[in-house]
Amino acid sequence: MEKVFNTIIVGAGPGGLSAGRYLKDALILDQKKEIGLPVQCAEGLSKRFLDEMNISPDPEWISAAIDTTQIVLPNGKEINLYFPGQNYVIDRRRFEKFLARTSQAEICLGQRVIDIEKRGGLWEVKTKQGKMFKSRYLIGADGPFSIVREKVFGQKIRVLPVVEYLVELTNSLDTSKLLIYLDKDWLGTGYAWIFPKSKNRANIGLGSVEKKDNLNELLRDFLENKVKKKFGPYRLLENRSSVGPWLEGPIKIAKDSVFLVGDAAGLVDTISGGGIGNAMLSGHLAAEAILKSDPSSYQKQVQSFFSEDLFQAQKILYSFDNQTLNELGQVLEKKNGDIFYLKSPGAFLAFLSKPHLRKNIFGFLKLFLIYAKWKSKNT
Repeated sequence: MEKVFNTIIVGAGPGGLSAGRYLKDALILDQKKEIGLPVQCAEGLSKRFLDEMNISPDPEWISAAIDTTQIVLPNGKEINLYFPGQNYVIDRRRFEKFLARTSQAEICLGQRVIDIEKRGGLWEVKTKQGKMFKSRYLIGADGPFSIVREKVFGQKIRVLPVVEYLVELTNSLDTSKLLIYLDKDWLGTGYAWIFPKSKNRANIGLGSVEKKDNLNELLRDFLENKVKKKFGPYRLLENRSSVGPWLEGPIKIAKDSVFLVGDAAGLVDTISGGGIGNAMLSGHLAAEAILKSDPSSYQKQVQSFFSEDLFQAQKILYSFDNQTLNELGQVLEKKNGDIFYLKSPGAFLAFLSKPHLRKNIFGFLKLFLIYAKWKSKNT
């Protein structure tokens, strides 16, 4: 007798594997040959997502424990966000293999899904390799070019390329610090990054909405004029470039008995574009909705942590020009760039003394209100 799974999960990345941790009668399909490859991201992950999944940090798949995110402004001044022990740079290949080992779902690799159709109340999932699988529920965890989203929801989302390499450096990195470079004139809506993997290796890359067709040249400029000056001669080890979703508002991610998670749902961080944590959390929530036989709850739960406010914060932050960013760095300079200095009365007065900051004061106030609301929900 032909087996009917309760759930088929298309995609064996962080979202699909996270859903599989909670679903016994489930099948995960993916076209790749090995879990965790290829690595195509900066590998940043917040501890709160691990806490949500009851996963204890493990040195096996943690490359660096991050205490500080340092934002380098166009004039070279810095903003420092201190969150000791709250963020990691992981080894994604090893981490996904860990998720696979803890999955209750059956995993079937080397199967590229090419068609999805509903017949007689069941989903029929066909692969290029000539196989067909059936299920009652369906989870699309198959990335920004999701076939589940295309076939079931009829939606396309905007995707943007990012260019990144694993880079070997001559001078040592501070492995407790992420480096983010903002420069509106240089990158427009976007940023460059250095995420440490070890004392002498880092994921280095950049992305830009407006300058997406010129990323390789921009990266060469960044490596030669920023990275080399700070860390000495470098060697490119591995191309980790990719594409990712870029939304300006929420999309429909649940329909009947089908759920979209992670990049397939466009659930990347609205500021940074990071997606591992949101993929894990949405995979977990989709599994919970299935276990509770309550598909309608999924979209509401996702929107509770991925709200319209975050898209508004994205628009406000990337609206600040270089003069505004530079003035912010000047205000924070005497407090070693500590962003939370802005809460003090003295900082407020210094803030008002700067013409570009003063002009954007309502935008900054809105950002703080959005952050306070987000923090209350996530602590």
